[in-house]
Amino acid sequence: MKLERYRKFNTRDVYPGGKLDNDMCMTVKAGNRIFLRGQTGLDLDQNMIDPNDATAQADQAMKNAKILLEEAGSSLDHICKVTTYLTDSAYRTGVYNVVGEHLRGNPTVATGLVVKGLAMPEMKVEIDLEAVIPGPDGHKKFRFLNTRDWFGQSSINRDSCMVINTGDEIYLRGQTGCELDGSKMYGDGRFSLEAAAAQADKSMKNARELLEEAGSSFDDVCKTRIYIADRAYREAIYQVIGMHFGETHPCSTGIIMRGFARPEILFEIDMAITLSKGTPHQRFRKFHTDEVYKDGQQLGTKFCKAVRAGDRVYLRGQTGSNLDGEFVGDGDPGAQADQAMKNITTLLEEAGASLNDICKVTTYIQHRDHREPVYQTIGQHLKGVHPCGTGLFVDGLANPRLLVEIDVEAVIQS
Repeated sequence: MKLERYRKFNTRDVYPGGKLDNDMCMTVKAGNRIFLRGQTGLDLDQNMIDPNDATAQADQAMKNAKILLEEAGSSLDHICKVTTYLTDSAYRTGVYNVVGEHLRGNPTVATGLVVKGLAMPEMKVEIDLEAVIPGPDGHKKFRFLNTRDWFGQSSINRDSCMVINTGDEIYLRGQTGCELDGSKMYGDGRFSLEAAAAQADKSMKNARELLEEAGSSFDDVCKTRIYIADRAYREAIYQVIGMHFGETHPCSTGIIMRGFARPEILFEIDMAITLSKGTPHQRFRKFHTDEVYKDGQQLGTKFCKAVRAGDRVYLRGQTGSNLDGEFVGDGDPGAQADQAMKNITTLLEEAGASLNDICKVTTYIQHRDHREPVYQTIGQHLKGVHPCGTGLFVDGLANPRLLVEIDVEAVIQS
């Protein structure tokens, strides 16, 4: 299989000032799997739609996605997962209704997050879409719902489901601390360690139940993205996650987010899941957080740094800590990004892949004035690769000294 990259471009031709030199693309096709650049209010000619209207920007993002998917031999009907990043929770109703209208008749799984900012200050929304061209048996979807029936959100009309089995992968709705039928939210509206741990526990129980319904299990989980409302909750949440995962050893990325779909949510977990089909996934550089992390917190969780599942490679989010756990580049976002990319190169090679196999890069940065050195560094490492990407400004990473975290997804080319 050869990766197909559509609409290649360099960021110096897209963003004002032309200082960034990153070879990117809009779409990567890896067999039947479609990776898209995070879509915003920029149209495909890089013109910004109404900078004051999040709803108009969401509409443009979905129009872009339709065109890009069709160019790759796919369609909106093939979308499995929607992750929506808003810069203000006040935009949620309008944005979700627009997305729901574009995807009417195609229930997807979803995650909704509120971030500190996007690539340009006038961007109000960014939408990540994951699509799989279905095989003869189609996608199997479980537990349908409409957002208007959940927790008093009657103004939002959006068709969703809890889990999708494509035959090769499982797509799971971002799990929070609520019952699967939406009847109860755990944590009782408190903002405390106990409430955060209760939500994490319910999330993991939900995930286990949904995976079993879809013919999978925690053994198939390759990657987690753990979103937390406050770093103070991190220890309590991770201890619960570690208890549920046991010896699974997924790789992971942890981000501090300023908001979720509803204010009472303190935690959300996304999982990337590839069906092992009798051949266990390869997990590289397994470790226990209490032996590696040096921030004083006892997280009690077993992770790894890379997972190979067939031709898919998932990596732990990489930062300014080298692969031996030593921190590099204190106060220097470019140096931290450089170390992260060196780690990525090494881990991909250990898993039998290379930088040329990268399909998608998601970059989390704490401060807008760090964007230029971070992206310049990434661009130097990925010259000529042309992955698609999503860039987010977030409220924090696992440790206050970390200024950037880089996620990559790769598919090994035959």
